[in-house]
Amino acid sequence: MRECDITLEVDCPPERFWALYFDDDFNRDTFLYGLRWSEPTIVEFSEDEREILRVITAQPRLELGPKVSKMISETLGYREQGRFDKREGKFRFRNRTNIFGDRMELRGEMWAEPLGDDRMRWRSRLKIECSIFGVGGIIERVAEYNALASWPMCSNYWNRWLKEHPQD
Repeated sequence: MRECDITLEVDCPPERFWALYFDDDFNRDTFLYGLRWSEPTIVEFSEDEREILRVITAQPRLELGPKVSKMISETLGYREQGRFDKREGKFRFRNRTNIFGDRMELRGEMWAEPLGDDRMRWRSRLKIECSIFGVGGIIERVAEYNALASWPMCSNYWNRWLKEHPQD
């Protein structure tokens, strides 16, 4: 199992961040223009006074490395099941891939820490576990590498977007 913490700064307060994070159009644009992935599919979405539940599927564009690429003969995709606790201000999620199923899981939590009135620190704590004999460690390292690369791509896109849309 691998664990990693990612901390990035975003140029908006937490309230605006979470509103944008769960906005369908903004989420789609982050995948398409920030990450340069294909458009995600929102499978399920519900919200009440306590929480937001969201299930999405996506097909990331990843750096897999030669050993992992040989194992995959189809397009890699994942399904994310997430729950945002409004009172706590934390989003907990679990990702499973279409290829490795229950043998690989990326799970974690995200939260926002205010930095003054109009900035925040975006914090993420991830756990990556792959139970495929002989290659699990390699796959975990590849997943960690891609998470460490894609999170900053998101924050860079968001900060550019926020600069262009100061009051949207």
